Amino acid sequence: MKKALKIIAVTLLLIAAVVPAQAQRRVIHYLPKYEQEPYHFGFLLAYNQMMYTVKTVEDYQNVPQPANSWPNGNYNIPSTQNLYVYNIETLQTPGFTVGIIGSKRLGRYFDLRLIPSLSFSERRMRYDVAVKNLDGEITMKTFTKSIGTTFVEFPLNIKYRSKRYNNIGAYLMGGVNPKIDLASQKDNKETDGQGNEFINNLVTKRFDVAGEIGAGFDIYNQWFKMGIEVKMSYGLLDIVKNEAFIYTAPIDKLRNKLFQISLIVE
Repeated sequence: MKKALKIIAVTLLLIAAVVPAQAQRRVIHYLPKYEQEPYHFGFLLAYNQMMYTVKTVEDYQNVPQPANSWPNGNYNIPSTQNLYVYNIETLQTPGFTVGIIGSKRLGRYFDLRLIPSLSFSERRMRYDVAVKNLDGEITMKTFTKSIGTTFVEFPLNIKYRSKRYNNIGAYLMGGVNPKIDLASQKDNKETDGQGNEFINNLVTKRFDVAGEIGAGFDIYNQWFKMGIEVKMSYGLLDIVKNEAFIYTAPIDKLRNKLFQISLIVE
């Protein structure tokens, strides 16, 4: 989150530096009546980083998990041993987003935007597990689980625009984003050597609603308007499904989080 806020702050500083410089020059004003039109349409291409916000169970490192909570067929853990999840963390992975934009003018400086989008990425969860036998000997095991994600999103944002200076304008945005993860219900089951099925991944719920904040600037040219935007998206719902044994044992709540840099053409 701190990294994303720094990027947003740097973006605003760049806008503050560029806009006055542009205002001092005499330039041709492209699309002078653009903001007076009631509707605008366009498309969005974006780079994203999808993550999870993890709230763990209190003192989870000292809570023993039975050996059968970890698929024996995969890791060959004797039933006489206990497992302790020593550490759990989410890893950042890159992805991309495509979408279409419909914008409705609400007033001199306000727009309402609906941006149906598809977002693709892969989240990763790293687990450090201590395997403790009856003699007290401890063996550490580390593994990473990959969770494929395909979001169908419907962001609804309010955009607050600054006064336009020549062919550049800055803006702030915020809103809500209902989303559906098409990949969350995929088959996570595997089969061990005896033909027994087990769930071998973190399983999440399909539906979520996120709150979004961001900032950007618009550049007007002769034919269209181009925008560059950075935003953070924070899931509001707990999406963990307690179906995956040791993968969810240390997790109290799990929420989606996304950082995105967008190129917008209208």
